[in-house]
Parts: sequence; structure tokens; C-alpha cells
Amino acid sequence: MNQYMPRYLKTKNRMMIFDLFRNQQLMSRAELVRITGISFPTVSKIVDKLLELGIVIELEETEQSSGAGRKGHLLKFNPRACYAIGIEFEGQVVHLGLVDMLGTCQYCRSIYLPAQNHTLKLSKLTKEINTLMTLADNDHIPVLGIGIGFPAMINPETNSIIHMSGMNIDHEVPFVEAFSEFASTLTVPFFLDNDVKFACQGEAFLRRKNPEYQDLIYFTLGTGCGVSYMMNGELWYGATHKSGEIGNMMISSCQIPGTEVPEPTPFEQLINLNAIYKHFQISLQQNPGLPESIREDIINYLCPYLSFTLSNISYLLDIQHCVLTGIVPLALGEGLLQKIQNTLRTTLTQNTLLIEPSISRDAGIIGAAVTVFNKRLEALFKD
Repeated sequence: MNQYMPRYLKTKNRMMIFDLFRNQQLMSRAELVRITGISFPTVSKIVDKLLELGIVIELEETEQSSGAGRKGHLLKFNPRACYAIGIEFEGQVVHLGLVDMLGTCQYCRSIYLPAQNHTLKLSKLTKEINTLMTLADNDHIPVLGIGIGFPAMINPETNSIIHMSGMNIDHEVPFVEAFSEFASTLTVPFFLDNDVKFACQGEAFLRRKNPEYQDLIYFTLGTGCGVSYMMNGELWYGATHKSGEIGNMMISSCQIPGTEVPEPTPFEQLINLNAIYKHFQISLQQNPGLPESIREDIINYLCPYLSFTLSNISYLLDIQHCVLTGIVPLALGEGLLQKIQNTLRTTLTQNTLLIEPSISRDAGIIGAAVTVFNKRLEALFKD
């Protein structure tokens, strides 16, 4: 315990100062001391480590100070000290990006990657990853790792798939075993998590300067549906990493006296792209210019399912912000969000849940990359 605590505190202090630089971008040693309460010698040691890694650059410019004494040099955050690759699966499309430490996607690519016979061939990703690695090499910037947002129940602590119906995986399997050929081609560390959780992480990161978004519901709807919860700035996983698998929630119609109760249906089968196609014979992916009347019909169909579900989540978690995104909300536009918001005003006794669009279509890529930075830098800071 005595050996563990100093090492733990050193890493936490370094991550705290890294986060301050990432948010403020321009600071001095004295300012870091004032904000953190950490002693000047300790701050100086941490700054020296960041300078060594190229994460901050010391400028000739000095801080403004009205007091007497020597003025310290300003330190500037260098977001391109290193990159991370973020990968997000969205239906049969995979998005990849080379991301800097401010969450800016420097190079983004998308490829079509359908599943065949309960098998997902990831070999096509190898070429795309190698292209991004070459671009980083051309910029003379190291890639710290790869974050993979995967459409399955994931144990991020072990980089394992817990459940993935599309590949008939119903027990925990390490990713390196499920996709051994692909994993063997990776030349940098990789970190696996559920695609929706990485997107929630990215969305919260992009809104990090507003403390209200330390608590966030992230709801995505497309070929399936999923939810992720950010609480006190941390993703909530649950006891067995099943948190947010809302698509498996069973829904049944209300019982009418004298009739049989219908078989319950998984929630996502009532609201996903396939359900919309069955009801309206419309493919939202192939019909971006929907007639307004059909758009309204689809919104009216989805609204009760989504608004009542979000109302229940609001009462359970008491979170004020919900990002609603994915193929379906993007295709239907602001009208869907506004309809749900109006419905919530009548279903919630005290309406505090705000339904908002995503502020970036790259949230999943960014969240995957941010996770790489956090995990890899924590390891580097332990040295």
C-alpha cells in the first residue's frame, strides 16, 4: 500500500495537469500551482515529463503578472504530439480516423464491411489502418494506439467480446481469438469497447468545457439501438458490462381484458431500420429526400416508443441531457427530436430532460481515440 499510493498519486497528478493543458492550451507553472494546489517542485517535475513527451512546448513569451519577482515562461499544449486511430462500426459501414489529442479528426475514411455467414471479415480494415499509419508517419507523429468501437457486448478490461448475436458469440471470447488474423496485423496497442459507449465518450469529450455534460444519455438508433450513460464524467458499465443494451428490452402491448397477452418483442425490432421498412416500405438509408407526409408518419410511429422509454430513463437516472442520433434520427431530422421533446413535456411531471442532436458525426471515432490517449498516457506517466 505504501509503495502503491505515491505511484498512484503521481499518475493522477500528471493526468490532471495533462487535462488542464488540453482544456486551457496555454498555461504557466505558477498558474498550474494555483489551480491544482500541487507544490511548485512537483508541478515542475510533471511539466518536465510533458516537455519530454512533446505534449507541451515552452514558449519565449512570459506570463502576465502584476506582482514582483521573475515571470515564468508560458507553456503551450501540443495536440499533435501524438495521434490515435479511432474505429467505429455503424451497421455495414466502418468509419476510421486519425485523431489528435484535441479530438480533431485529421484524416477520416469509411468503408463498406458486410457480415457474411455469421462472420465479419476485418481484413479490409488492415489496409485502411496501414494507410492511416503511413499518413501519421509522413507527419512525423507517433500513433499511440487504436480504439475499436465494436457492435457487441464488450468487456473493455480484457478486450473481450461477451455477446455478439451476429457471430453466434454467447460467452466471453478475447478479441484476439475471435479475429486472430486481423489482430496479428496490429502494430500498436488496441483498446476495445462497445461502439455506443465510445460514441458517448466522444460526445462528452467534445462538450467537456460545460460541466452539465458530466452526466449524459447517449441514444443511437439505426440497424439496432443502444444507449450509453455518462455519470459524473465516467461511463457506466454495470456489473457484467451489459449496461445500455436497451435493444434487448422486451416490449409487449397492453393487455385487453378477455384477450391473450401478445408475445413480448425486443425493443429494437420495433423501432430500428428494418422495423421502419416493414411498416412503411421505406429504406431511410436509400431515401434521403423523404416526402414530408411519410416523414411525419414515421415520426408519429416512433415517437411513443422513444418518448416513453426516455421518460422512464429520466425518472430512473435523473440525467438532464440526452443526445439522440444514429441513421434514423439523422434521416428524419429535427422534427423527430422536437416531437419527442414535446411529448416529454406532457409525460414528465418536471420536464428536465433535453433531447439534443450530436455535435459531431465523428463522436465514435473521437471517443475511441480519447480512450487510447487516456489509457496510454496513464501508462507512460507511471514511468
